[in-house]
Formats: sequence, structure tokens, C-alpha cells
Amino acid sequence: MRNSLPWRVLTAWVVTRAVLLLAVTQVIPVGHAGHFENDVALYRDWSQALLAGHFPAGDDKWQYPPLAALPMVVPHLLPWTYHLDFYLVALLCDLGILLLLWRFAHRVGGGRTGLWAWTVGAALLGPLLLSRYDLSVTLVAVMALAASADPVIRGMLIGVGLAVKVWPVALLVGLRRGREVVAGAGSALAVAAVGCGVAVLLMPNALDFLAAQEDRGLQIESPAATPFALARALGWWDGYTNYQHGAMEAVGPGVATAEQLALFATPAALVLLAVWWVRARPDAATYYDAALTAVLFLVVTSRVLSPQYMTWVAGVAAVVLTVRPGGRGTGQRPVAWLVLFATLLTGIMYPWLEQDYSWTGDLPGTLVLAARNLVLVVAAIVSFVRLWRGTGHSRWASGSLRRYAVPTA
Repeated sequence: MRNSLPWRVLTAWVVTRAVLLLAVTQVIPVGHAGHFENDVALYRDWSQALLAGHFPAGDDKWQYPPLAALPMVVPHLLPWTYHLDFYLVALLCDLGILLLLWRFAHRVGGGRTGLWAWTVGAALLGPLLLSRYDLSVTLVAVMALAASADPVIRGMLIGVGLAVKVWPVALLVGLRRGREVVAGAGSALAVAAVGCGVAVLLMPNALDFLAAQEDRGLQIESPAATPFALARALGWWDGYTNYQHGAMEAVGPGVATAEQLALFATPAALVLLAVWWVRARPDAATYYDAALTAVLFLVVTSRVLSPQYMTWVAGVAAVVLTVRPGGRGTGQRPVAWLVLFATLLTGIMYPWLEQDYSWTGDLPGTLVLAARNLVLVVAAIVSFVRLWRGTGHSRWASGSLRRYAVPTA
């Protein structure tokens, strides 16, 4: 791959992000302003509390680890309105992800597929991409995946991500036995513990997010809530949705049981990954495939699946498509395309059909929601099956994948 960032990719990024910026600021009207402004206004209010020296107290919407304060406070460094500054910081994170992918592709001899997957795939989310703080934590996650293969550095970055929004902990799954897993997991936990510990010492209410997370119900957009959403749209369920804990949650017969099943689903997924880890003989490049599987498992088994979560999965999928030149040697290429299709469906769902599945229970939007969740569940299953088959035989450990092993420095 050439040293310079391909001009077609850069042009596509500039054009798509300019359109998204115009849309999120409502210069190009999309949905209604509240779809994109409300969360940023909430970040602004929280940032003011944080700058005053304390974490939000008694707010059940604050469900984030302490270092989530950073992406909410940083926009104050810019001179314009908080909303515009937030969108500009998000754009910088977005560009940072693209540059990391380009540098990574150059280092491992990868192609441009991953660059295009991020440039176009992330844009499929629409203005939502710029109006949530998930781009910042996705930047940290992509950095952990692509900046260095040294397990200590990788673990430290995962630890930062863990202290910002938890989910990057899934990136530990692909670490190999021995020094790599000890160094990676140890440094991740150490950095997260230090970050959270300093926050606890400096500011009150730093750990209030734990209680808020525990109290969350079954978000209507999650796979576990899909049967209820469909049944409501078809007139077969007399439940409803209610805005609580910062999201639209399902309320009614059977929901409590579904919540319990969802709580068990994530540990069950972790057990599957643990069995794979014990059985497999992965090489350095397999790490990226395992990361995609783990993040998909985390997303589809959660009680909560907000539309912006697709930013995470799209970022990891782009890395997978970057590290494997032309998709050779990986079974995850079809999974990455399924992820991008689910991202497209998510961009259609929100904001265009959000009223249907969140409030009124109308069928058109509910069907798109169900299709998106089905695609994600299929992607998670296919990802795990391909990961299992691809690393369970000696020929993979000793032969074909070694061509794409990532340098250790």
C-alpha cells in the first residue's frame, strides 16, 4: 500500500462528513433537532457538573465509568457553542480512526477495504455518528487494535477504553497464552483501576454509574426485546414502552423473564469464548477476528442496544478488513459485510422510523428493527462459528495465517 492516504478515500471521507455535519446541525433538516441535540445537551449539563468538581449525582441517565468525563469536557476547549464544538471533536476522532486504519494497513501490508469500510460504513449511521460520544471510545479501541501489537501497550489502551465505556474490555479475548495474556490483561486492569481510583479520590459520586447500570431494564431496541416489539406491532402483546433510565424500555407481561435471560446470555457468551480460547491455537493475526466476535457477542446479548453502539462494531470490522489483505486468511469477511448491512439498517431506523418502534408500535419501523437485530444475531453466530473453525486445527496455527502475523513492534 502506498505511503500516502488514498485521495479517493480522503475525498469520500470529507464529502460524507461534511454532509453529516450539515445534517447534525440541521442546516440540512433530518428528523427533528432533538434526535441529535438532546444527548449533546445532556453531555453539556454533565460537563458543567464535572467542571464544578463532581460527577452527576442522583441522575439515572449517568451510566458511564469515570473517564467518560473526558470526551464530555474536551469540547469546552474550543471557542464556539458546546454543540458545535462537540461535533467538531467527534469529527477529529472520526478522522483519527481513518488515519489509524491507513497507518495500520501500511504496516501490515493490508489493502484499502478497511479504509472504505470505515469511510462509507460509519457514514451509514447518519448524523447519529457525530452526536454521541461513542466515536471517542471507538478511537481508543481502534488504537488498541492497530497502534501496536505489544501486549502491554495494547492492554493499557484497552484499560483506558474500559474506563471510558466498558465495552473495549472485549478486546482482551484474543490475547494468546502466556506472557501476552498476563501482560495485556494486567496492564488493562491496572490502567482502568488507576483511572477510576484517581477519579474516586478527586471527585465525589464517581462510582454512581454502577447503580444506574444495575437498574436498567430491557431497551426496546435490544435483540431480547424484539419479540415484544413485533408482538406489540401485530397486536399480540398488551405491553408498552416507557422512557426510563435514558432509553425507551419494554414494560409488560414477560419482560422480567426476558431481562433475566438477557442477564444470563452475556456470561454464556463469555463461556463460549473461553472454551474457544482454551481449545484454539491462534496466531497474532487471529486476535482481530476474536475481537470482532467478542464485541458482537457483547452487543447482541445486552439488555441495551442503542443505535450508536454500531459505531463500535463498525470500527472493529474495519480493522479486520484492514489486517487481512483482500480478505485472505480470514473467515470474518462475510461477518464484516453483515455488520455494515446492520449499520445501514440502523441508520434507517434512527431517526427515520424511531417513532414506530419506540413509541407507537407501528409495523414498518418495527420490521426494520427486527431485521437489524436478526442480522446482528446471525453475524455474531457466523463470526463465532468461523472463529472456532479457523483456529482449531494445527494447519492454521502453523501455516496459512502466519503470513499475516502482525509485527511485535
